[in-house]
Amino acid sequence: MNIFGKKTMGLVPVAICAAIAGYHAVTWLGQSAHASEQVLPKSISERVADKQYPAIFQAWNPLDMPHAFPDTEQRQFLDNAAKHSLLWEEPVSQLGFGTRLVIGLEWDHQYPGLATGFTRQTLTVARKNLNYLHDKNPNLVTLFEIRWRDAPGSYLPEDSDFWARDDQGNRVLGWDGGPEPYYMLNYENPDFQKRLGEQAKAVMASGVYDGVMLDWSGYLPIVRQVREHMGEAGLLLVNIHDEIDKGKQYQDYINGAFMECAPNGRTPENPKKLCSWESMAEALSYYEQNFRKPTINALEAWGARSDDQAMRALTTLGLTHSDGYVLFADPNPLPTPDHMHDWYGFWDASLGKPVSTMQVLPNGAVTREFENGLVIYNPQGNGAVTLELNQTYRSQASGTTIQVVSLSDQDGDILLDK
Repeated sequence: MNIFGKKTMGLVPVAICAAIAGYHAVTWLGQSAHASEQVLPKSISERVADKQYPAIFQAWNPLDMPHAFPDTEQRQFLDNAAKHSLLWEEPVSQLGFGTRLVIGLEWDHQYPGLATGFTRQTLTVARKNLNYLHDKNPNLVTLFEIRWRDAPGSYLPEDSDFWARDDQGNRVLGWDGGPEPYYMLNYENPDFQKRLGEQAKAVMASGVYDGVMLDWSGYLPIVRQVREHMGEAGLLLVNIHDEIDKGKQYQDYINGAFMECAPNGRTPENPKKLCSWESMAEALSYYEQNFRKPTINALEAWGARSDDQAMRALTTLGLTHSDGYVLFADPNPLPTPDHMHDWYGFWDASLGKPVSTMQVLPNGAVTREFENGLVIYNPQGNGAVTLELNQTYRSQASGTTIQVVSLSDQDGDILLDK
């Protein structure tokens, strides 16, 4: 849920950090003298439908692999972002941490929680950045997170009724990983719910983002309010992990789930974990079948960047069970900004589009056919499997030509037509 690590800039007020890091939000590298007007040749539905697979997403923070993908120049930073097919950002916390925004829209109020619009300067720059991104990736979909559960103390005046308070009237502490104290928001307050709806409307009116993202499992009255204000056409995504009960509550309102998961995270010291491989597959299948169209489920698993097998398992689970997006990223507990990630050569496979639904084989492996190949996922607990194929393929995992594929338990491969 938390999007940043706990050891970055220290307890520095967001307003100060934003002033330090603000150049990130307004930096732009344009294409032409008349690129200030946004041009989207494709509708939202077309961009979701036309994406190529595997489709990778960016949750707040960027691809972090400077030896292979440098990002010191703005053009490089935007090019890295454009490798993803879906991304979202949230300026209050990201600028508070001094991290970079890709598109860069900022609220136009001293207290962002009271804002219902964006600064003119960042609107101009954001539209230019978006034009550049869509030129690189015409199928890119973008979202803007609206804060509803908690926020940095500078988000609202200290005496605001929008803060949750204890019996003594003190603000209630929220997330403990921010660059300044975070406090709980009074999300049961009807006026606050209305303000969130107004912010969602402003996001859509900006013409920059395709929809809204809500973190922390959402809250049904707010999900309803946001959908009512943003209209029917925009995309709404909520971080509900593998919580099918939340999916059932929200399915008439949302287009997708951010499935933030750590299926390999259970240890004796940490007996709890977010999701299991089995629950991820079950929830993803339910979300695909029941959420609004176009559907934009985003499946993430945390893991060590060197764990290629878990990355392959996550990627092939997403490819076989959905038409959605995947991400293999750093675990949140690391003392670095959350959701940063490598780019894997496995993701460079050009599968085209799916041409079938998934098929569960007698040996328990799951396959799905694409225009340019075949995807195989071997679920956790299924044991090692060997499949004899009816033609030769190039294995994306090994780079070799094969007609027999052997997979360990909890692994997968992308097999490309020769």
